[in-house]
Amino acid sequence: MNALKTLPLLIASLLACQLAFAQDGLISDASEKPADVSGAGGDWKFALGGGIASTPRYEGSSSNRLRFAPLIEVEHGRFFAGAARGIGYNMSDDKDIQYGPRLTLAPYRRQSADRHLHGMGDIGYGGEIGGFVNARFAPWYVTSGIAAGSNGSRLELEGGYEARLSQEDRIRAGLELNWADNKYMQTYFGVSAAQSTASGGVLAPFNAGSGIRNYGLKINWTHAYSKEWFSNAGISYKQLSGSAANSPLTMRRSMSTVSFVVGYRF
Repeated sequence: MNALKTLPLLIASLLACQLAFAQDGLISDASEKPADVSGAGGDWKFALGGGIASTPRYEGSSSNRLRFAPLIEVEHGRFFAGAARGIGYNMSDDKDIQYGPRLTLAPYRRQSADRHLHGMGDIGYGGEIGGFVNARFAPWYVTSGIAAGSNGSRLELEGGYEARLSQEDRIRAGLELNWADNKYMQTYFGVSAAQSTASGGVLAPFNAGSGIRNYGLKINWTHAYSKEWFSNAGISYKQLSGSAANSPLTMRRSMSTVSFVVGYRF
């Protein structure tokens, strides 16, 4: 099967998972790509599963909520699709260095997610186009991604340490830094005059500017029960910065996410 024929399934896989969980920019925290999604033989590789995650109601919320965390990862040759990675194509022949173009979905936000968002309206989904560069220098790793769309542009950087504790267990700990431009920051953290009025004056008008959106620490533990079955437990802590921290929408500058996902690869 050629690469073009894989696109419909790749797109369907991404949408099914991202539309279910691509909210508030928290996909990567609760749906980390497993250490190895390769199954037994064949060109197609899948990892399917789900679990539970405790995530902020929105970025800057003062409370968390429990939600279902779906896991869908599909690979075919150099093409891939999944909640954490979007749809992309790896142009590298080196297994330790990956780079290429990628399509993702911008986070959506519902006004009903928290009463503090009253008057803000909903932020709908938006397609993003960008790219990624990842490198691994065992036991260290670096990942990066850039995405631009109708809601603005963002840059994500992460680096850390990965270690295999045993044949069944692997742990990854890293630091991350996320930047966004004026449009992105205004979309998610700004308050227009009309929105201020709609909130009944509770939210003061606020013009958000570009800069570091947040930074933090994340730890993931992957355990293999068999060749096919595995689980992934993760915890992350983020601190909002700049306009994101000073926005009247921000009730708490620190955010934590905890997740546990069980998956099956084939």
